[in-house]
Amino acid sequence: MPSSGSYAMVLDSTFSTERRACRFSRILIDGGSSINILYRDTMEKLGIKQGQLQPSRTVFHGIVPGLSCSPIGKVKIDVMFGDKNHFHREPIWFEVVDLDSPYHALLGRPALAKFMEVPHYAYLKMKMPGPKGIITIAGDYQKSLTCAAASSQLDESLFIAEEKRLLDRVVAMASKQSDMPTDPKSAETQGSFQAAKETKKIALDQADPKRFAVVGSHLDNR
Repeated sequence: MPSSGSYAMVLDSTFSTERRACRFSRILIDGGSSINILYRDTMEKLGIKQGQLQPSRTVFHGIVPGLSCSPIGKVKIDVMFGDKNHFHREPIWFEVVDLDSPYHALLGRPALAKFMEVPHYAYLKMKMPGPKGIITIAGDYQKSLTCAAASSQLDESLFIAEEKRLLDRVVAMASKQSDMPTDPKSAETQGSFQAAKETKKIALDQADPKRFAVVGSHLDNR
């Protein structure tokens, strides 16, 4: 394997619900993640409706570098590794996200601990205990390369979309500011304060006629 240790571990696994079971070929094993993630497309393949999800308060970062994400809910799914003759099955809680991804799901530390899995990133293999002994699941570095390339393109497109959204916001704010009057006199006439229509001058200094104040004509001279 060229450049061993530089590839993500992408394995096959079976997910099952009360309605159906599906075999998925692109399950990302990420020991650096503190949560397990299920993508909306995978949720729909399993026949799970959004109304079946439980509320989630989780907000996390890192799926798309520089961007945060809030899940649309969480759900518990049975996950199985191995084959029909020798397998290990565990119920796993997933945070469901409404994002596109080349992966079907991500298994983080909670799932690794549940299965008592030991991943070996140099050989892209993972081992776990089973009822008949050790179960070994092997990955494929060519599949890892394909998923990594697709993930990079997706991250780039999401960054472009986010930058465009921020740029549109700046342009809208600049346009709004340009509509504001720049002439102080014009701004003064458009302000909430309007001078009284009937006014009179009150002398402030009898020796200097230029020193006076303008007040409403209904006020007295006191």
